[in-house]
Amino acid sequence: MFLNRTLAVVAGVVFCGATSLPAADKADKAVSRGWPQAAGPDGSWSINGPSVPKQWSVTLNENILWRRPLPNGGQSGIAVWGDRVFLTTFDTLQEGEKFSANILGHCVHAQTGEILWSVKLKGPTPSPVLYAYSDSTSPTPVTDGKFVWFTNNSGEMGCWDFDGREVWRRSFEPWGKPYPFNKQHEPMLFDGVIINVEPLDGRPADKFGWNYLRGIDALTGKTRWIAADATTTYCTSVFGKTADGLPAVLTGRGGHHDVPETPVGLSLVSLAPGSEGKSLWRYVPDTNSDGKAMAEPGTPDVQAWQALYTMHWDARHAYWFRLNPEESHLVFDSRTGKLEREQSLIKGVDYRQWDPATKTHVLHASVNLREMRELSPRSPLPEGEVIRVQPAWHCNIVANGYHYFLTSTAHRRNRHAPKGRAGPSHCIARVHIESGKVEYFEVPVTVLRKPGVPDERVYGVAQRTSTLNSAGRDIAAEDRSRTDGWEIPAFWGSPVVVNDAIYVTTMIGITYVIDSKAAVLDERALLGVNDLGPNGETWSLNSISCDKGRIYHRSLKELVCISEQSGTAR
Repeated sequence: MFLNRTLAVVAGVVFCGATSLPAADKADKAVSRGWPQAAGPDGSWSINGPSVPKQWSVTLNENILWRRPLPNGGQSGIAVWGDRVFLTTFDTLQEGEKFSANILGHCVHAQTGEILWSVKLKGPTPSPVLYAYSDSTSPTPVTDGKFVWFTNNSGEMGCWDFDGREVWRRSFEPWGKPYPFNKQHEPMLFDGVIINVEPLDGRPADKFGWNYLRGIDALTGKTRWIAADATTTYCTSVFGKTADGLPAVLTGRGGHHDVPETPVGLSLVSLAPGSEGKSLWRYVPDTNSDGKAMAEPGTPDVQAWQALYTMHWDARHAYWFRLNPEESHLVFDSRTGKLEREQSLIKGVDYRQWDPATKTHVLHASVNLREMRELSPRSPLPEGEVIRVQPAWHCNIVANGYHYFLTSTAHRRNRHAPKGRAGPSHCIARVHIESGKVEYFEVPVTVLRKPGVPDERVYGVAQRTSTLNSAGRDIAAEDRSRTDGWEIPAFWGSPVVVNDAIYVTTMIGITYVIDSKAAVLDERALLGVNDLGPNGETWSLNSISCDKGRIYHRSLKELVCISEQSGTAR
């Protein structure tokens, strides 16, 4: 057990987790507000609304309303409002060019996929193209139905009206070396402010490499406020709202490559008028990866504390993971930031493992994962090695009383004893928040599809994929982007919940659909294993967006509209 320190900045505030944006009425938000930003209409990465498909295949053209080639590769999510869809790609790349700071923001017709207009955004800091840990194109556009805001991770953002007329643009200088180009923050529209993550103005020496949530006036591009506590760019911050109607956002600090923001931990940051950027509470861990007391609480210890997750919180709780000395799930009181309980992700878990010999799932009930052996063909555990759980970065979401996450297979990335490999192999997992029950369910890595031939689901075998754009040019800067993303592990898009179904996509374009209300996490909970194109030819780092019964998704090569109106599900 470890201690925690909580900084109470606002006394007596009770928090409510109904994450919502107060800028519009709730009554018809799901219909009238489309999908205006990465995290959906109310910033919670979830929505209740018209039914959308749970099964589709681009390979077989099943439930595909339309497909449109994209002019180049990119990673941004998709914003939707009425008959307009917004996303970004890289600008034209020269032959052999694998680093760029220039992107295009596109306005697309929602009914046809036709690109109506495009704008260019340039920046001072080039990123690797198709980097598996974000690139210049990663931020999702934001819209309010009148304007659209595009952000280039390389250092420029701006505002345009729906006819493509520029309102303003501003430049900023993101941190470059020695820090890698890793940024998972998604711009947020809140009460007339775009919230981005950036360094301080002037990049002061005493805060070298530090980044902060920054509120930027949506209509002028001027800075309104900067948060008091820093934010690691790896972190996906999430909106929330207090029981008194006070808005806030949960953010965090800590990660690989010696990210400098301290103290490591979590902050609930106020967005209420007059107190924007102030911390309502701060959680600062004071034990290290060996479980021993830190000399200085909040000292970086990447083997234990990483803010590389989507920082979900709700009416009662906030949620986090720690990796050492034993992989655990943490539940906090969202009113105060006090740690309420810690649940082992190793001991007493249910593990439904795919057996390649019998081609069925085998239930291992109430087991210790350290004592389990890998059956996966990817790599049986050598003698003396154990399974270590590394929740896949940014691939977590809270729904219907469970915290869901995927398990990375990133081999020995965690160097802490005991020696082991990340796993269990290719699993979707969940923790029951009240009881602490932990379940792991192995899913297929991919599915092979050909017309007139039954699907072939492939378990436990690492996959390779292509990074050719729609013009047939290989544009990826490095080979890690040609893996399946489980083994490196990539920054996949955050999961999305639509009508109690969880949608999550891996780097090879496979989208799993999970019944978040399933009584047992088994085969019956897996509602769909969908593709964005043929296995080995498809690349994506995206979350879905949806509006009016349609799903909008993208791969490196094309934008896709998915609808049950267009075909019969398998």
